[in-house]
Amino acid sequence: MAKLQSYALSVSLTKLQHGFITTKKGARCLVIPIDANYLTEREGAVYMQTDLVVMEKDENENHGFQVQKLPSEIYKKLGAETSKTIKLPYLGNLKIFAKKTNDAVEETVIDAEDTELEF
Repeated sequence: MAKLQSYALSVSLTKLQHGFITTKKGARCLVIPIDANYLTEREGAVYMQTDLVVMEKDENENHGFQVQKLPSEIYKKLGAETSKTIKLPYLGNLKIFAKKTNDAVEETVIDAEDTELEF
């Protein structure tokens, strides 16, 4: 059987700066300001740059973590020194789970003497 790695990463969206939970039309909503959270908007989609850091397993069974990072355009605009002063959030921990699958390809041998063919 093939052994696959499955990664579980939980992201705490409420750790983004200036975000808040509200109710709109009876539904609970999370509001995340785009500019204040250094998010990028392109072609109708909103993106958040992150780094995923992988490390040896710690005492809490974590194999790494995810942190938000500045988009390169904003980093270049602000400069290295100013960018270092911006405190971006730690978003979550990385867990690794091993899964087994039966998707392995096995060789199939057909013995011609045991096969009856009709023409």
